Amino acid sequence: MPPAQREAFTAELQAAGVDWRLVVYGGALHAFHHPPVDQTMLPGVGYHPRHAQRAWRDILDLLTECLPITQ
Repeated sequence: MPPAQREAFTAELQAAGVDWRLVVYGGALHAFHHPPVDQTMLPGVGYHPRHAQRAWRDILDLLTECLPITQ
């Protein structure tokens, strides 16, 4: 997503009063969370194991926040 498009999107969320967050993983390409099945890689697609781990932790944190487990 180009920076201008990202800024427009976040401005709309802010104006709407939405509780939001945006995490940008520097250097991450499309499908950075998925290890390659074969050696064929497309331009702009690439696995990044460190970002994949960080993104997974971020998803778990978000789910914990939004879907608290009550006992």
